[in-house]
Parts: sequence; C-alpha cells; structure tokens
Amino acid sequence: MTDPTRPETEMIDVLSRDGRIVSACAAQEAVLGLVPGAAAGEAWSAIYPLASRKRLEGVFTETTVGPHVVTLEMRASDGARIGVTAIVTRFTDPEQGLCLRTVKWPAGGALGEVATLAEEKEILESILAASDDAGWCMEWDEPVDLSAPEQEIIRQVFENGPHWRFCNDAMARLYRTPEGKNFNALPVHETFPRSPENEDFVRRLIRASFDVNASPSRDLRYDGVFIEVENDVRGHIRGNFLYRMWGTVRDVSKHARRAAVLREEIDTLEAILDALPESVLVVDRDARILRINTSAEELLDLNPDLLPARSIDDLIELPVPLTEIFAVAGDHLPGHPSGLYPVLLRNPDRPIRAELAARCVALRETDCLVLSLRARLGPVSQGGDLASLTSLRARGQ
Repeated sequence: MTDPTRPETEMIDVLSRDGRIVSACAAQEAVLGLVPGAAAGEAWSAIYPLASRKRLEGVFTETTVGPHVVTLEMRASDGARIGVTAIVTRFTDPEQGLCLRTVKWPAGGALGEVATLAEEKEILESILAASDDAGWCMEWDEPVDLSAPEQEIIRQVFENGPHWRFCNDAMARLYRTPEGKNFNALPVHETFPRSPENEDFVRRLIRASFDVNASPSRDLRYDGVFIEVENDVRGHIRGNFLYRMWGTVRDVSKHARRAAVLREEIDTLEAILDALPESVLVVDRDARILRINTSAEELLDLNPDLLPARSIDDLIELPVPLTEIFAVAGDHLPGHPSGLYPVLLRNPDRPIRAELAARCVALRETDCLVLSLRARLGPVSQGGDLASLTSLRARGQ
C-alpha cells in the first residue's frame, strides 16, 4: 500500500515575503491532508512551524538568490510534523514581489546530507562572523608546489592567483575596508603585498610546514598605513601541494612601536652606562654579579660572558660582609653622600686599591646593590690599606 506521506514527486510551493502562501502543488496538499487549493492565500503558519518560518525568512536576507538547501518541517492538517529537505530559490514575481520557491522531498538521503552540511557551514560562518578576532582563509587558483625550492615556493605564494576564500567582518574592520566594498572580493596583494618582510613571513611558514603561532608580518591597510601584525596560520596540504591556508591576525603595531621606543631607551642607557669613567657592578644578595659596565670590565679584567659563574668575592676583597653593605645602603637617606669603603681588587698580577660606594635598587622584585668602584693611585702598602681593611672587618663583626 502506498504511503500518502511519501510522495513520488516533489512538493512545491511559492511563498511571498509578506508571509502568505501564493500557491502549493497538489502533491504537497495531499501529503498535508488539505483540500486541493486550500493552501493558497493562507499564512505560512498554516503549514510551517515557527522554526521553519524563521529559516525561510532568513533566505530573504541571503546575499545570493540560491538555490539554498535547507531542512524544514511541515505541519499536516492533523498536527503531525513532516520532516523535509528543501531547495529554496528567491525570485521576483511581477504581482507578488519578492518570493521564495521551495521544492521539497522527505527528509533523508543524499539531499538531506547536503542540507546538513549547508547548515553546519552556516553555523561556522556565523561563529566566525560574530568573532572579534580577525579571521581569514586564502586559496590559490593554482596550488602551490611545496616540492619546489624555497624561493620558488615563495614566488608561487604571491603569484599563483591568491584570493580570499573567507574573511570575517573583524578582518574588514582591521584593514579599514572602503565603505561599500566586500573585503572577500578585493585582491590579496592590496593588504598582503610582496615585500621583504612578507617574504620572510612566508619563509617561516614553509619551514614550519604552515603551522605557526604569533608569526609577524607587515600588512597594508586600505587607508595607506602599514601595520605590524601577528598571525596564527594553518595550511591545507595534500601531497606536495598547498591548496589554502587560514588563521587569525592581530594588530600589534602599538606594541611594536612601544618596543622600538624601549629598545632605543635601553640603547641610550647602555651607552651612558658604558661611557661612565667609574666602574659599575650590579650584585644580588647571593653576591652574584648581574651586570657590569665597560670600565668595570677593563678594571677587573673580566669577560662579561662569564658573569653568571662569577661572584663579587672572587674579584673584590670587601672590608665588611656584603650583608652589612646591603643594610647600610638600605638606610641611606636621599640627598646624603654614600659612605665609601676601601677595598682591594683581587688581581693576581697587581692588587689594586679602590674605593667602593653602594646604593640599593630593586630589579624585577629582587634586592640588588649598584656598586661603583674608583681605583686609587699608588702601590698597595702592606700597612695602611690592610690596617684599614682589618679595622673595618673588626667593626663589622
């Protein structure tokens, strides 16, 4: 016996944008248990539940007329729900205006799988469109041959017809897309030009098999401003060919400018520090030497590359324990001169007398001493200098 809810032919209706059924075919009315011609002129709600009506209303706002493959439900006259897969096309009727033509089959089968894939694609696109992260996907008219030499791969990335497959609204905002322009339709080279910086970016991608995070590149906005960006990139590779790559991009221009200013300030401070005639050392409470300037390198005959393995006690004979120097420096009042300590520099060829001054400083939440040394002229005596050191040691005990 033939099931009347499983029609041998497709079910077709025409829907107007004002929510009315313009027409419905006999097969559809038979499945729904309606009298022939009864559907025409009725509201959509007569045969489509709310969720299906919302889905159909969304087709009116699609950027293309169709066809669109969607899953729907219809409501029979006895209230039963009938699942269908529909091919929906938008068109303009001379009398009714903008309308939808839906051609439907019972749910399931290959067409149902197409509808499921279409819905999943729509969901993913909606998620990407709503994201505040600039997302993009680039494809090539001719896949990039990854078996070629590196420089040839770089050439192909820029010249094998790259185009945007998908970019979200955040991407368009980031690159200041001109009003009324669709970022996805614009040439890739307008924002990702071939430049030494971007060739280096592609070179890093090649060496990482197109799987990188926070890789820098230099892009061009549509207002003519170059911006420093970081990219998270993944590639779709089959065999030895790259078909597309996608990822997210972040504008780090502000951070790059700040880093450049900080580097310049650091270079200036280092130049000033190295130009000081006095020898300067930075030590922590464990007597480890953290930093020295050029004068200290020369005075102590010390290689700065060996600092991590050196202690202040290896180089300087202090008159009092380092902990006491920390304590005295910590009690120093601003505007008052620092106390001087007579010290001996442990030079195996020629011991050197010097005066040491100390100030406290906190570096990365670690207490440190900045020590300045000034050599004293004249040979080291076996009396006066050693007696002073002995006296200071005694007072420190």
